[in-house]
Amino acid sequence: MPSIRAVFLSFHGPAMHPFQRFLGAAALLFTLALAGCGGDDSPRGELFGEPTTTARLSKADIDASVAALPGLVDLVGGPARCAVTLQKLVYQTVAPSGAPARASLGLLVPQDCAGPYPTVVYHHGTQLLKSFAMSDPANLETFLANAYFASQGYVVVMPDYLGYGDSSLDYHPYLDVQSMADVAIDALRAARRHLAAQGVASSGKLFLTGYSQGGHSAMATQRVMERDHAQEFAITATAPMAGFYALTATFVDALDAPTDLGTVLFAFGLTGLQAVYGDVYSTPAAAFQAPWAAGVEGLLPGTLELTALFTQGKLPAQALTGPGGLLTDAFAATLKNDAASGVRRRLAQNDLIDWTPKAPMTMCHGGRDTVVPVKNMTLAAAAFAQRGAPVTAIDLEDIAAFKPAIDAQIAAAGTLLVYHAQIAPPLCFSVTKNQVFDPLR
Repeated sequence: MPSIRAVFLSFHGPAMHPFQRFLGAAALLFTLALAGCGGDDSPRGELFGEPTTTARLSKADIDASVAALPGLVDLVGGPARCAVTLQKLVYQTVAPSGAPARASLGLLVPQDCAGPYPTVVYHHGTQLLKSFAMSDPANLETFLANAYFASQGYVVVMPDYLGYGDSSLDYHPYLDVQSMADVAIDALRAARRHLAAQGVASSGKLFLTGYSQGGHSAMATQRVMERDHAQEFAITATAPMAGFYALTATFVDALDAPTDLGTVLFAFGLTGLQAVYGDVYSTPAAAFQAPWAAGVEGLLPGTLELTALFTQGKLPAQALTGPGGLLTDAFAATLKNDAASGVRRRLAQNDLIDWTPKAPMTMCHGGRDTVVPVKNMTLAAAAFAQRGAPVTAIDLEDIAAFKPAIDAQIAAAGTLLVYHAQIAPPLCFSVTKNQVFDPLR
């Protein structure tokens, strides 16, 4: 395989986009304002206002942006087949409390190529800025979703999740599987309403995917669709990528073997679940050491990028426990040893290894991932196999064509920290499109 220069894709905050001029963006500063009002009693998936077109991308523009990374066109599978329109939709969904809420989504619609089109629901990775929105044409995950799917003839529905974009919720229910699924399902309903009104023909094929947090969210969406909405949605196949499926094991294991960016995962995950359930900890000071406890609630998502969280003293850069660490000794001991505690019960409630997928599922992960351990995929695959589920697990390290490029990029970077956010995404996207979705489209 040709040498692949790293896609500078950060699922933990914005980074410089190498294709901005082709996507019509001058900077990576987001200007979408959060809606201040709540939802109403409209049906879930109902649209609020008119969709907004945020970019029109010609095939030539898309090809130029993909060509800027040597080897990427081969990973995609060929040049753009379609021009693409990117739109923002605001729609009715539901908050974790059950109250109505508003959310936004990005929608990639193929143009100037023959339909009908299959649909991909893409679930984005962890984001630290509240202003994040998948309808932003400079967004890096939007670029990949466009290059691999929309420009190749897929409609792509990209929910922003509650707490982001135009959401009416003032927090993000991070890692709460029901919320992630509800938002994605309602985003798909909203997109279908809009596409039908515009006369965009659907092939009826439905694919679910997502990376990092989005892998967890995509799997959650499949579970809820198959359990609660089987008459409404027929899933063709799914491809969760590099997600936290074994949530309990990930958190417990990290206490003894910390992962890269583990303090961000713990701060975001614990406060997000606390906001939903209210019993993860009694007070912030019971779970988090000083000085972190004073400002940890409401910190994520917020207005600070990853580096600023550390340099401004909002979170410790590495230590989860011990002097200067994020967690109190008592809370860490409870998390590690007390399966009946609130934190362990809520983590277990949001594990995704205790069900049986029905639609074909292909998980993709990389064995050297230091942010989301590949153990998430191996535990899920083993659990599903015991139940006879149609699930395949692919480790990027086992693909001979990818191995030299992975090794070269790690050597050039001098750190494995680039693996999760830069090296693995374009490779897992390639597996998902070419090996999983295209044969079934």
